[in-house]
Amino acid sequence: RLLKIAIVGAPNAGKSTLINQIVKRKVFPISKKVHTTRFRAKAIYNEGNVQLVFLDTPGLVTANESQKYKLRPDFLSGGEDAIVEADVIGVVHDMSNHYTRKHLDEKVLRLLHIYQNKESFLILNKIDTVKSKRNLLDITKMLTGGVLNKDRNFEGNTLSEKSIQDIIKNKKSWEHFNYVFMISALLGTGTPELKTYLLKAAHYCDWLFPENVFTEQNHVQIIKETVRSKLLEHLPQEIPYNLKVELEYLDLDKEDSVSAVVIIGCDTPRIENLVRGSRGGRIRRIAIEAEQSLSDAFLTNFYLRLVVCGKQL
Repeated sequence: RLLKIAIVGAPNAGKSTLINQIVKRKVFPISKKVHTTRFRAKAIYNEGNVQLVFLDTPGLVTANESQKYKLRPDFLSGGEDAIVEADVIGVVHDMSNHYTRKHLDEKVLRLLHIYQNKESFLILNKIDTVKSKRNLLDITKMLTGGVLNKDRNFEGNTLSEKSIQDIIKNKKSWEHFNYVFMISALLGTGTPELKTYLLKAAHYCDWLFPENVFTEQNHVQIIKETVRSKLLEHLPQEIPYNLKVELEYLDLDKEDSVSAVVIIGCDTPRIENLVRGSRGGRIRRIAIEAEQSLSDAFLTNFYLRLVVCGKQL
């Protein structure tokens, strides 16, 4: 059996953390900064005769945000492409953000209206940051309009863009979610129940991937994006978005380990010094954390060397 799940939401809602938790590997890099995930990617989880294919997407953004963070040209359409491919839509909503947690993101609402023919479910993430259970239930009612499983209008994807914008202008909720899950992806709270739901929802169909495949990303992509996520975590403001990350060397031939050398290109000597840190302390911390994440992704010992230099690689 097979189920393809599009995981969508605002930037930094915890989409990648959630998928990593379910598939039990660090398939997708994570950081506290927005736009750690820069492109569509798949993670595969197999249990018994069921294959779950998670379509992780970049946080939904505007054209201005895409330009500001130097995102790839296909970044804007990543979420929508995933929904077209998916059987179901999982909307991850960040409960730690006091300014946005009482209403659904406008870009999420737009996609839900366009693809009303797809079943969807709401995932309230970071519930450990909400102290009051009463408050949690009240916010859930706000996000669902107090309704679940309301009949869907299957004409949604025939509406014009202007019609959809008019509809969602003052809208904060979606009444057509099938289920609501309350989780903490980081702590693993609530994720077993979500996984059980997905396994039961799978339909009879041939698997898309062989049993030993956990992602369709290649090794180079996983290594580069993991290093990049640690740069985002440790460097201030927009500096990490302007660095060039390139894989210089990769050895996959050993049975019990993987070795790699990654070059980090910087615009100026000042940025080079900033990336290295005092006596090379910062780049060592970045290398250690990236090495651990890559060991968790490949499920083997990973040896990583980072080289900081000018951008003309």
